[in-house]
Amino acid sequence: MKKLLLFFAIVSVAGMLASCNGNGKTAEAGTEGTATEENAEDVGFLQGFAYVDLGLSVNWATCNVGANAPEEFGNKYGWGETSAKESDFDFNNKYKVDDEWTKYNETDNLTTLDKDDDVATSNWGTDWRMPTKDEMQELVDKCTWTIKDNKGFEVKGPNGKTIFLPINDDLSTSHCKGNYWTSSCYENCYAAYELVFHTKFTGLNSDSRGHGKLVRPVCAK
Repeated sequence: MKKLLLFFAIVSVAGMLASCNGNGKTAEAGTEGTATEENAEDVGFLQGFAYVDLGLSVNWATCNVGANAPEEFGNKYGWGETSAKESDFDFNNKYKVDDEWTKYNETDNLTTLDKDDDVATSNWGTDWRMPTKDEMQELVDKCTWTIKDNKGFEVKGPNGKTIFLPINDDLSTSHCKGNYWTSSCYENCYAAYELVFHTKFTGLNSDSRGHGKLVRPVCAK
């Protein structure tokens, strides 16, 4: 009788492992993509992209826009632009004409990116967007940041779940520096808020809207 109960217990566990691989599709136990307690509970999917609930006001994507894995830095974008920068030294912006900003300026009083100008929405779908200044500040204030092999930072939320934010590119390895846009325009309209992190500082700053920076999307809970 004990052997029979042990057999049914093993079958039951195997069935749970084969039930889901985290994206709603079945996976065979013991194969690549098999659900584990960690990835089944920590990772969700929306419009084909993965996110983690860190215990904050929004869910955070596991990858940058233009990246195929969490450790890849992806593409750099000017603030309000949806096409990737081809060069780090290209400081032009589609809304800058003769040193004047034609949108998100002192006349229109727009302070947050429209959906058409949000690269996360444009590239990933309507349920995704760039984080606001306040949401990025929440990531800084309520999470624990730990450097990982000078390649980026593990960010652990209040609930113990994590995401990884890589540095800007391979050239930044010695400084382990990351720069990520928010969707919030700075007060003087010539700049926008960004997340800056490195070995001695993690917080928000502002920079010219023409500069290319990384983007980590968020989605509603």
